[in-house]
Amino acid sequence: MNAPHVAPPAAPARPPAPRPAAARPGPKPDDGGGLRVLTYLRLHWLMILFCGTLLGAGGAFAAWEVLASRYESYAMLQVSSVPDTLANPGNKDQARTDFVTYVKTQVNLLKSEFVLNAALRDLADSPTIKAQKDPIKFLDEELQVVWADGSQVVKVVFKGHEPADARRIVDAVVGAYLKEVVYKDVLAKQQLRDQVGVAREKFRVTLDRMSLAKDKPAAGSVVPAGGPPKDAAPAPAPLPPLAVGGGLPGVVPGPPAGGPALPDALVRQNPGILFARMTGLIDQAERLPLSIADIQSQLAVLKKNMDAIRDAPVSKLTRDAVEKDPEVMAQVLAWQKARAEYQTQASTSRNPEAAPAVVKLKLIVDAREARLGQLRREKEELIEGALRRAAADKVAAEMQGLFNTLRRQEEQLAAVRTQLARAERQLADLPAPADKGVVQAGGREAAPYQPEASVVEMTDSIYRRLVQQYHLIEMELASPARVTSLQAASTPTQKDTKKQLMGTVFAGLLGFGLMAAGAVGFETVTRRVSSLADVKGAAAGCPVVGVVPCPAGGAEMTAGEQAAAGEAVDKLRAYVAQAWLSRGATTVAVTSPVGDEGKAFAAHGLAASLAQSGYKTLLADFDLRAPQLHALAGVPNGVGACEVLRGEADARSAVQALPTGLHLLTAGAWSDDARRAATGERLEALLAKLKGPYDCVVVHGHALLTAAEAVEVARRCEVVLVCARYRETTTPLLKKAAERVAAMEIPYSGVVYVGATETEALC
Repeated sequence: MNAPHVAPPAAPARPPAPRPAAARPGPKPDDGGGLRVLTYLRLHWLMILFCGTLLGAGGAFAAWEVLASRYESYAMLQVSSVPDTLANPGNKDQARTDFVTYVKTQVNLLKSEFVLNAALRDLADSPTIKAQKDPIKFLDEELQVVWADGSQVVKVVFKGHEPADARRIVDAVVGAYLKEVVYKDVLAKQQLRDQVGVAREKFRVTLDRMSLAKDKPAAGSVVPAGGPPKDAAPAPAPLPPLAVGGGLPGVVPGPPAGGPALPDALVRQNPGILFARMTGLIDQAERLPLSIADIQSQLAVLKKNMDAIRDAPVSKLTRDAVEKDPEVMAQVLAWQKARAEYQTQASTSRNPEAAPAVVKLKLIVDAREARLGQLRREKEELIEGALRRAAADKVAAEMQGLFNTLRRQEEQLAAVRTQLARAERQLADLPAPADKGVVQAGGREAAPYQPEASVVEMTDSIYRRLVQQYHLIEMELASPARVTSLQAASTPTQKDTKKQLMGTVFAGLLGFGLMAAGAVGFETVTRRVSSLADVKGAAAGCPVVGVVPCPAGGAEMTAGEQAAAGEAVDKLRAYVAQAWLSRGATTVAVTSPVGDEGKAFAAHGLAASLAQSGYKTLLADFDLRAPQLHALAGVPNGVGACEVLRGEADARSAVQALPTGLHLLTAGAWSDDARRAATGERLEALLAKLKGPYDCVVVHGHALLTAAEAVEVARRCEVVLVCARYRETTTPLLKKAAERVAAMEIPYSGVVYVGATETEALC
């Protein structure tokens, strides 16, 4: 293998390597793809385990708090499909068609603003409500009203992190609904009952006054021929027409209700027709005021809702949006600037109130402040206007429909009263009855017609109706309510605990995943050499000629590791000798892409191996800025290459002979003069002079990508070895170094991988 003319001397001991052995992971895969990700994870497993534990613990704690299972409490209301009433228990299906509409109405009322406002009055000290910026919006979003189609049960559900608050909120909302909706309906019926009772008492007093009239003929009796007895008291004057009520102010009577007025001739011929007509009119006169009162109560509720929409305070979100508006911010800055200038002038003036400049600044500050307030109000109205208009339009449409219905019924009531007054006048204008009784069909003699008796009979009929209506309302009030509370707020129970546990576990594992992804991402970006495959892939145009398994020797290396490292260096020496030295090459430059990548170790080991194999070898340290060979050889850095380049010493006298048979030229003392001299003809002459007496000169040069001297030295050598070190060299820089060597057209070049595994060193 060696040159035949060289006699190998006795093999001296191998010089000790300077660096301690670094902790190494297990064997690395020699290919890329998915196995490279496993390599990265194995390289950083300790960091991933430690940092992932911390990050996962923090994420798990945050997930446990954020996804905390909430407590659920619910109350149940029963809505009867048909209102149960003592007055009409017969037909149970008469109101089923309106049940769905009724339930939907109650569901909307449960979450209406006036109900939620009433509930908030009882929840003023609730921690859950205090933590909300907009409690009404919070309750509207979080409160759930559940109703299954066809069911009579309505559930009011609330979920919260505080069990006591969840139960309290449900009770408050249900209580406010019963108070503001259900109980107010009962109160309206009680007021109607009281009004009917007052009207009943008035008619009873009228009937009592009529009964006190002396010698009043009984209703329906036959008046004797020849008139009343002579000793009878004179008959009382005819009662005035019954006044059921005057028309509503501002309402123009519409067309007559119940048909046109009856002709007088027909009434005189058959008074019973008039009585039937008056009975129908009286029934309408009694029914329409009740319907009008119900519509008015609905209008009052809608007006209250409209007032609530109009008087609702501006939300914090709107105020924050206004403060972030560019115009408002500009106005605030202008106002603050004017105020600061005013305060400065006022503090420096002796009499701020009388100084014209200070007074003028004060007026400017006030004007800007007023403009700022006006601008804020305009912006708030612009943002809130759309929301309030949408809600107000919905209420206004409903109110308009009720107003139209109310107007129609008021006009109908006015027409009924007009027709009733006309009928009363027709009744009063009927002629006096004949002396003889009226013969009915069948030959029976009927009682003669008496207007006074008709008035009494009609008054008594109205009184009877009022008594009947009063008792019907009493029975309706005594009947079960259509909406009843089946169950108060239930004991809060935790929900979604599985979701909380799964979220916590996922967040804990996510910490390890993030650290692993970070390690893989860092390695992917930096692309450090982690295997022989990385070196071969980066130095595609430059062959790998040496694979050294350990980057350093020393006391910490075992005998087996030292033997493996020495064997790898000898394999490199054999390749260099057989492939290049045998072809006439004498100068071998050892460099690397950047510093601290094993080039000093490789150069010293290669030169020592060549010297031991019989080659007369010179090891020259041309890393003038950061020399390391003198430390590896155990000699001082005395007169060396820098002094020779500056002309201060002779090249032959600067070379030191080591006990191992290796000759060494140290770097010497660095200076700018040496750097300027390490180029051109002087450098070329020095290298030619050094090659004279030696079979091989191993030059330890600068890093190829960081110093200009490295290129000057490398292009004057026949062989260039680029060192790549495990976990120090990056593949992009190694690729650039290989491309630069190829561009210099050096005859022979190769890559030495320092820090490989023993398995990779076998390649």
